[in-house]
Amino acid sequence: MEWQAILALLIVIPIILVPVVFVWYLNMGGLYTALKEGKVKAFRPFIRAMRIALVIMVPIAIYAFLIWFFLGHFGWPVALAAALVLPIVLLIPVLVWAAVVSGLYQVARDALHRRAVTQRRRAARTVEESVVREVAR
Repeated sequence: MEWQAILALLIVIPIILVPVVFVWYLNMGGLYTALKEGKVKAFRPFIRAMRIALVIMVPIAIYAFLIWFFLGHFGWPVALAAALVLPIVLLIPVLVWAAVVSGLYQVARDALHRRAVTQRRRAARTVEESVVREVAR
């Protein structure tokens, strides 16, 4: 890397990171205050935003890395082919990833578990039991 590129990175990185760190400081300060006051509901938007970020950012980052890798090592024809084929091949794994991270998996699992438990209870209620009278002495 040439010295001009290093100098540009040294100048640009703090300019980009200072506002990001400031916004995170404000967010974490607000969450800390909410936790300190016992307001757990304040974390729900944060957790939802983190789930959305994980669902979107992780597959896109992996996709971008693979395209960049193919472009650097194999040239633009292979990178273009990978850019067209990877979304088709990775559609199902990305959907599974999104379901797991977003919590749909846990919701579906809990719903199936509740349904199985209630069906067993209903079956147990329909079994006829003989009534045995106790003799009073």
